[in-house]
Amino acid sequence: MAILADCVATLGKEPFGNHLIALLRHSLGVGQCILFAYTSGDAMSCLLVDNSRYPKVAGRLARLYAGGLFHQDPNYPRLRQLLQAGDGQADAELITMPEDMSPAYRSHLFAFPDLADKASVVIPAPDAIYYLNLYRDLARGPFSRQDLEGLRSLTPLIASLVRRHYRQARPATLPARHEDAEALQALSRRERELCLLMLHGHTLKTAAAELDIALSTAETYRKRAYAKLGVRSKARLVALCRQG
Repeated sequence: MAILADCVATLGKEPFGNHLIALLRHSLGVGQCILFAYTSGDAMSCLLVDNSRYPKVAGRLARLYAGGLFHQDPNYPRLRQLLQAGDGQADAELITMPEDMSPAYRSHLFAFPDLADKASVVIPAPDAIYYLNLYRDLARGPFSRQDLEGLRSLTPLIASLVRRHYRQARPATLPARHEDAEALQALSRRERELCLLMLHGHTLKTAAAELDIALSTAETYRKRAYAKLGVRSKARLVALCRQG
């Protein structure tokens, strides 16, 4: 399949997100796609958001969710459980829209027209849980049993692509939230790149490998960055960037 080949060819590169969206649309008829990363410090980051009909509204929904609404998500306890378990190679999970979703949360989730159903793929990875939310619009209707079986069969492939992409992503291709950019603006380019990698789930060791620098050099960059930012740990770095 050409779309899948495009995904593989752009792993670690900026165009990957567009090709992943194309794969999901073609295979599942998805009308909206939002990918989050849940990391230590109880932090949620939006990595990818797409809704061709309502892009601005989808973006606002993603910001609202990452800003704290995720605590009301019925799947939130599972995300916390998986992150605390720390098994970055655990199987990805497909979760259909919970029936016990609170009316208040549902009103936020479906606050604008044309969304009919949601399914989520939860992808454990080292130091992060990737949380892919897929929505069907009213025109296509809710996910059928056949649709969900198709998504279930695709889940290992989607998980592999997402894990590999964000493991290989260079700092320049990692999406920086506005809050992250503001919090890190006082740092040098290399200090900022290191912190951005860490905010996206990398350990110091894997971040050093991505930057092609020695671990000792990465430790120096981290020490300087933390001193400039007034933080003493990765958890405090995450909290600083997410407080906005």
